[in-house]
Amino acid sequence: MDGAADDPARAALTSAGLAARVSVFYGASFLISGIYGPYFGVWLQSEGLSLTLVGVVLSLPMFARMVAGPMFAYWADSSARHRLVVQALVVATLIGFLAPRVLDLTTGFIVIATLNAIAMPSIIPIGESFAIAGVQRFGLDYGRMRMWGSIMFVVANLIGGAVLAEFGAASILTMMTFAALLTLAVTLLLPGNLAGGERARMQFSEIGGLLQKPRFVQLLVACAAVQSSHGFFNTFATLAWRDQGISAGVIGLLWATAVISEVVVFAFARRPLIRLGGSGMIILGASAALLRWIAYGFGLPLPLLFAFQALHGLTYGATHLGAIHEMAQQIPMKLSATAQGIYAATTGGIITGTIVLACGPLYAHFGSDAYWAMAVIAALGLAQAIRFRRMGRRS
Repeated sequence: MDGAADDPARAALTSAGLAARVSVFYGASFLISGIYGPYFGVWLQSEGLSLTLVGVVLSLPMFARMVAGPMFAYWADSSARHRLVVQALVVATLIGFLAPRVLDLTTGFIVIATLNAIAMPSIIPIGESFAIAGVQRFGLDYGRMRMWGSIMFVVANLIGGAVLAEFGAASILTMMTFAALLTLAVTLLLPGNLAGGERARMQFSEIGGLLQKPRFVQLLVACAAVQSSHGFFNTFATLAWRDQGISAGVIGLLWATAVISEVVVFAFARRPLIRLGGSGMIILGASAALLRWIAYGFGLPLPLLFAFQALHGLTYGATHLGAIHEMAQQIPMKLSATAQGIYAATTGGIITGTIVLACGPLYAHFGSDAYWAMAVIAALGLAQAIRFRRMGRRS
């Protein structure tokens, strides 16, 4: 690999090859989340779970991610076998999806909930380390790789909505199983170790140094607030829209609108990133989230709902891009999976898990007014994002 870096032509080919492989991996792995996110709650409810229990099951991955995410990320960085770790996580996720078919209902629920909680949330964060390695080694455009995950998320939304409308809730588990099988096959395309480079193993003591970086900790705080404000939307939006009388096909289009806007942001983010910097992108995302959740609390008519769904490209996409940009600048490559694991555990961990856990009772008692609680969280995220930017200017 080092020799390839000395040969511009060979380095360009290596760069293009890595970009293509990472893009395909994003596409396949996001098929899973594209079905799971909008529709898994519907499947749980169809099996007789109450709204409160649906919230409990959907919140489990957020809590487990606090421990499992950094643990698997450390395994990947310390062994320098990132592809092997990703493959093991996909296999565990696949077993979870198959469990309700081969076990009794109660045991199947326990297995799928446990494996979804432990394994599934770590697949993409550890896979992100390949993308960050490409950014650091070759200056690859992260957004252009990551957008393929969003594109396939849209595809999964549209297919999922259509299949759900045609075949009912039982089809959701089948779709997730096929998505996991495809992702497992695609992991064979990833380099055997991080970016195909030398196996620079991290030491356990280096985790402490990572968590002692004030700007990294502040980055986690700001992004955790902004991304956790999506908690109600991610888990109960489909149920809320269905209760409003919106058909499954239109719900699929609403999810697609959100993620198409995300694709646009990822595809054309390089210039705004240069102009605003990572911290500026996070502030932009937090501001959009505050506006979005306030509007949703008023119960938007369908045309306006489509318009505000387009803000997802900023509320999620701009925030995530800003965070990745900052980590690529601050974090050494050999710590990238661990940093991603900590970032995922924080932004999608205990804070988001607590919010999702509360969303069942919130929705049961307040309906769409629960979005206003998310607006408060987004406001806190905006304040922390501004503080993060000021820390950067001082340093």
